[in-house]
Amino acid sequence: MNAQSEAIEIVEVKEKKKILFYAINHTEIAKEVFFKVDGKGFRRSSYRPVIKKVPAQKKILLATLIPLKNATPEYTYFHSFDDELQEVNVEVKNVRNWKALEKVIDKGETIIFTKEECGKCEKLIGMLKANRIPHKAFNISESERFKEFFWNTVSKMKRRDVMISSIPIAIVKGKLHESLNLISFIEMLKQ
Repeated sequence: MNAQSEAIEIVEVKEKKKILFYAINHTEIAKEVFFKVDGKGFRRSSYRPVIKKVPAQKKILLATLIPLKNATPEYTYFHSFDDELQEVNVEVKNVRNWKALEKVIDKGETIIFTKEECGKCEKLIGMLKANRIPHKAFNISESERFKEFFWNTVSKMKRRDVMISSIPIAIVKGKLHESLNLISFIEMLKQ
């Protein structure tokens, strides 16, 4: 069991054939919890982030991991919570110029989220440069700040089904684009 906060506690329950993650709300106010787990040695290696409402003084199931046979399972998880049930704010500490990142989206600029060892990401950035299309690229493997910016942006757009495996992901004029067909996407941007 790991207590992550006085208000919201994330509890891991390890059973024989699965690991369960619960959120326990110790307050008198309903909270909204953002939860993301990444693992190796499980049926799925990447899990969609979860955003769930946790009523006051209640415990709810967030995720279940099922280990593969003959594998050594490993996992990490990230969570945050918010008092106001309208949007989840990823808690960020010691991030300089966070507001500058937020303004990039507010201005309607083309934002591209990439990651290391992603051939499609490299190809997309190359095509944007070749076509002289203004954009801002954020490699989420490069810094924790960019990864947090990515999850903060996705949660503000009320998207619960976005996965890191979907990268490259673009935001154009405030709209999220994923599973990109690179040629069609570049043509759309050229218009």
